Amino acid sequence: MNKLLKIGGRALLGAAVCGFSYLTPAFAMDDMAAFREAITMPSKVNTNEYILRESINFYVPVGQAKLEFIVQTKPDSTRMSGALDVFMNDEAGGTLTDNIPFYIDQNKKDMTIYYKLGKKWEKFYAPSLAAVLADVIATPESEDIEKEISLVKDVKVLRESDTQRTMFVRLDSDKVADAILEYSEENPADKGTADDQETQGKFMQWLDTGVRHADIWYTWTVDKTNWQTITQSLDLSGVVRETAKAAMDDKSEQWSPYAEEMLAYVAYYSDMKEYTVFLDKKAEKKLEMPKEAKKAVLVEDMIADKPAKVGILR
Repeated sequence: MNKLLKIGGRALLGAAVCGFSYLTPAFAMDDMAAFREAITMPSKVNTNEYILRESINFYVPVGQAKLEFIVQTKPDSTRMSGALDVFMNDEAGGTLTDNIPFYIDQNKKDMTIYYKLGKKWEKFYAPSLAAVLADVIATPESEDIEKEISLVKDVKVLRESDTQRTMFVRLDSDKVADAILEYSEENPADKGTADDQETQGKFMQWLDTGVRHADIWYTWTVDKTNWQTITQSLDLSGVVRETAKAAMDDKSEQWSPYAEEMLAYVAYYSDMKEYTVFLDKKAEKKLEMPKEAKKAVLVEDMIADKPAKVGILR
């Protein structure tokens, strides 16, 4: 069960099939050219400052989980406030329900993650995650944009007006898998325990197979007056299902009957969707840290690579 929870956590937090019919574009511009325009124009007119609301929903017949948060990015810093809601039937036939609010404060190479378990707020430092996040929110260079464009297999413009453009974008699964592998090698996660390393290595193998076998796509609506994203929707069901199938097919694993049943649920019946909406500056007030979170207890055994601060706080 613990291994399944680790696998499920990585699948949900970390890091599809098309349900739309292709529509004929209502303008003359080539669809791929329209996508290229939408992805390159923001680097010319925008900074990397924005506020968005992110919702990731995961469903299987025996339970569901929802990760929802608001995030604000500025140059070299990020604030995030949200919660993880879980409803799951356990192995003994009982029901697990949990709500875990969290707050993240990142400034350059420093990141503190606050979370509430029961009535108690705790916190830990995550400099490795801070480095990854700083890289993600940084203003992309021209070569980064070209690399992202190279992952696209097909584009269809679904709707076009004077002020908005909505596109259906299908990605090349093999190229996406290669990009994930390259990124994971360049940005290794904290080592943790030997068991963590083994589980992570296994999961990355299953994920690689899952991504290569999945149909990956998203819809994207942009504001043509300033080239900012309005909404973006990504269906991750295909990736999740194919990753679970890869785990089931791994002959080196000895799954218990319950674990096999859970993997089968994920492999054939799961649904996972991500939805993003960009907000205006008024949403900033929803990012204020709760007063009780400021008194969070430091969890020192989660601090793997900040010995200086550990020494001070002890």
